[in-house]
Amino acid sequence: MLPRNRYALKEWEMVCDRLGRGEDVLLLRKGGILERRDGFRVEHREFFLFPTRFHGQGGEPPARVDLRLYAGVEEDLPVTDLDLLRRLEGLHAVPWEDVERRFHYGNEKGVHALVLRAWRLDRAHPLEDARAYDGCRSWVELREEIPVVAAAPALGDAEFEAKRRAVRDALHG
Repeated sequence: MLPRNRYALKEWEMVCDRLGRGEDVLLLRKGGILERRDGFRVEHREFFLFPTRFHGQGGEPPARVDLRLYAGVEEDLPVTDLDLLRRLEGLHAVPWEDVERRFHYGNEKGVHALVLRAWRLDRAHPLEDARAYDGCRSWVELREEIPVVAAAPALGDAEFEAKRRAVRDALHG
């Protein structure tokens, strides 16, 4: 684990909450409107999770966001078959209609299935100027490096491996 980091991945708050509780290890990513032409890429193997609200939740972006989770990408599995993607239902928090929409978004059909190892931070790190990071993009570079002080993994090793295996089995089984 890096001692300090300045990168964060924006993800729906409810997805972050599930990752932090160890309910999920899987993110399905396509990329935002402001992504490069190639769409989403794993630009950083470790990062903070930046909780956001999903489109249609309404309201202004909050002035402050608390970074409570840190994550590492264990696997990046491209999924270009919608039927295979359907097999991942129940292994992530995103409703099927949103998954399907992500799959078809843009020129290339498919999504990245990211298996993440998440850690709860020892203490939350507040970003007082969170509106500066607004916009439909996946990655944000924070103004400063933040110390990574993880209190505990969201899942123990055995539980994490069982959930990771379930993702692999769904895609390859």
